[in-house]
Amino acid sequence: MVFNVFFSNIYFSGEIWTSDRNGKTSNTPWAWDNLITNTSKYIITLSDFHSTQDTPPFLTRTDVYEYFQSYADHFGLTGHIQYDTRVLKVRKTPDHSSTGQWEVFTCPTSQFHGRDKRCGLAVSKEDLNRCHKEVFDVVLVCSGCFKIPVYPEIPGLDSFPGIVRHSFDYKSGFVYEDKKVLVVGNSFSAGDVANDVSMYSKKVVDLTVGRGTWIAPRVHHGGLPTDRNPSRYQLYYETEENTNNKIIADCQSRLDHFASGINPDEPPTRSAFMLGDEIYLKILTDRVRIKDELLRFNGSTAEFKSGAKTCDIDAVIFCTGYKGDMSFVEDVNVSIDRGRMDLYNFMLPIEEKHHTLAFLGFLAGDGAPSQAIELQARYAARLITGKIAPPSKEAMKRNIETMKSFSYARKGKFSYQIPLLKLCDFIASEIGVYPRFWRVFWRDPILAFRLWSGPIFSAQYRLLGPDSDWKKARAACYRAHEVMTSNPTKRGKVTVRRDDVTDARRRRLILLTCGVSAVFAVGNVGVSRNWFQTITSKYFEF
Repeated sequence: MVFNVFFSNIYFSGEIWTSDRNGKTSNTPWAWDNLITNTSKYIITLSDFHSTQDTPPFLTRTDVYEYFQSYADHFGLTGHIQYDTRVLKVRKTPDHSSTGQWEVFTCPTSQFHGRDKRCGLAVSKEDLNRCHKEVFDVVLVCSGCFKIPVYPEIPGLDSFPGIVRHSFDYKSGFVYEDKKVLVVGNSFSAGDVANDVSMYSKKVVDLTVGRGTWIAPRVHHGGLPTDRNPSRYQLYYETEENTNNKIIADCQSRLDHFASGINPDEPPTRSAFMLGDEIYLKILTDRVRIKDELLRFNGSTAEFKSGAKTCDIDAVIFCTGYKGDMSFVEDVNVSIDRGRMDLYNFMLPIEEKHHTLAFLGFLAGDGAPSQAIELQARYAARLITGKIAPPSKEAMKRNIETMKSFSYARKGKFSYQIPLLKLCDFIASEIGVYPRFWRVFWRDPILAFRLWSGPIFSAQYRLLGPDSDWKKARAACYRAHEVMTSNPTKRGKVTVRRDDVTDARRRRLILLTCGVSAVFAVGNVGVSRNWFQTITSKYFEF
């Protein structure tokens, strides 16, 4: 078998996080200049390569790029990656039924010069004839679900005279300095893009949130990351009502969603959601103005459901999501009615006789996808090497129905939006790396309780089972817990001298002492007076 050949249509590792592609176009989105990750570093980093102490709790675009570059160099991956190579077609070999092998057609990305390089491109027989063909025993499709930008169907958009962009192409708000911008969307990128544009634009940025959204702070009480809160106890034992109450309280702590009209008609676990800290101030200073559902365009005027209008719009930026691209995989049907994907653990097509094809990263949800994608990769590696076997087809169907119910409850439709942390624990159990409480308890009771009641890190999946390293993983878990519960800084901790508190305590002590003394004095006088009256009345009767 050949496992060490990787085809990538990008030009170098971590290209999505770079600031410059040397003028070359790509079919992958990229991070804008001022991007900051929504999840903290110990949640986003991988289990076998931990971030350094020097990096901040939240990573910038540059930090993430350097991390993945270091990861590739550390494990010697760069030499196995064939860059600037586009996979046009993956299809079964003529003897696939007996061998499980696949034909892979590739060509240089530059071959599409002058044509649309994005995914979903129609491939002709002439294109395939110019391709290089190889046969592989196993194919892992790792292109993910953020490939094809989704534009909503809005009447009058074709007649809009200004700039129309998707967050797929967004790089900086600088180009919108003198423009009036409308941002369309109600999730993570919409809030980030609206905030970023408002830092450059001299005009008010309108953000249409459709049916509404919840905005939760990225930084929680005490300056701690918000993503330290989901614990296994909350996942498996806390009611949905309590979870929603906590999230709503966090959202309300920075902005009254109900008074501002930004809230949807569903609780956070069943509706749109975004994270941000600066966006609150932009809304309260009217640098970002919230609008309801966008109905139509009339020239450069946008009309909304409430009857409001925004005139003289210069640019529209759609932050309305993506969809994955599986069009280059032939004879494998994984997308069916209303976006449902029959993929076991969101990776294995269940109708295939040979499990030699897997899709990695076709998921998203409440949490860092990197944890789930890494566990998918570990599962796939053990599966194709014969160290584990997939369950029965009936069991895989039950798994798919469960995941579908999660996504439908959240989005009102079938999608790749799922509870990622639950999926992580499920996959970890299948490959034997789930950090079971009692197995950890006998080795480290403190760590065992932290695994259950504290944040969920990728390093926890290296404590037990195959490919584990107890010493390194344990140290990473302790270090991560300290970072996410103590908010360390470069300067170090400084004790605040509170003379005002000391003086207040001294005054209260003096007042208390005087008060007690006065009570005893009054009491003693009363006792003496009563005793004198008793004696005089007994011995001196008048």
